[in-house]
Amino acid sequence: MSDRAARSRSFESVASEYERHRPEYPEEAVRWAVEQFGLDSGAHVLDVGAGTGKLTRGLVALGFDVVAVEPGASMLNQLRTAVPEAEALEGPAEAIPLPDESVEAAFAAQAYHWFDREQALPELHRVLSPGGGLALLWNWWDERDPLQLELGELVGYAGHRPHPEEELPGEPWFRELGRTVIDSVQESSPGALVEYLSTTSAFVVAEPAEQEESLRAVHEIASRYGERFPLPRRTYVFAFERLS
Repeated sequence: MSDRAARSRSFESVASEYERHRPEYPEEAVRWAVEQFGLDSGAHVLDVGAGTGKLTRGLVALGFDVVAVEPGASMLNQLRTAVPEAEALEGPAEAIPLPDESVEAAFAAQAYHWFDREQALPELHRVLSPGGGLALLWNWWDERDPLQLELGELVGYAGHRPHPEEELPGEPWFRELGRTVIDSVQESSPGALVEYLSTTSAFVVAEPAEQEESLRAVHEIASRYGERFPLPRRTYVFAFERLS
């Protein structure tokens, strides 16, 4: 298994922690994507690479008929408990267990960068009905925040974006409709930041001693900002239309 593949499946070993400590997606971000596709309430939509259902529950809350597809059994078990209203199927983005043209829109949150695009994009095109759309979302760091700028240097995401531009979906399968960034803020703490970072792939696959040392440094840095502090977040959203 390649390093990329191993990291993409590493979350399965921390599924319950992922569910507890990872954030959901701002309703404004989900609504923006939905509006690009003109979806009506009750539309049949796909959440692919659904993890523990962080986006699935947002789609269900907006009244959609959601099928969630996730390759990791332990992640899927968390999703089934958290979002029993959604249909949950085990499978990868590269072999989606759905019929042709069976969903009106597909969503991938914090997942697309793990897909094998050469296989996943034709699969997403296949399961989307004509006129359907694909939305990609990422919750990401906000380096305008001094704490996150400092942490970025430590954990290695400084200056990075979640989506290399050249890897975004394109012809012959999709065409971009638009993109936006939604800013939000939640309260956090040194301990909460450590718990969150411990569910990221770089930390999950690290040697135990290295992981412990890095997380201790995160706690030390964050503690300088107080016991509780506001933590800004940026949610990147991209919308694409299916090319017939």
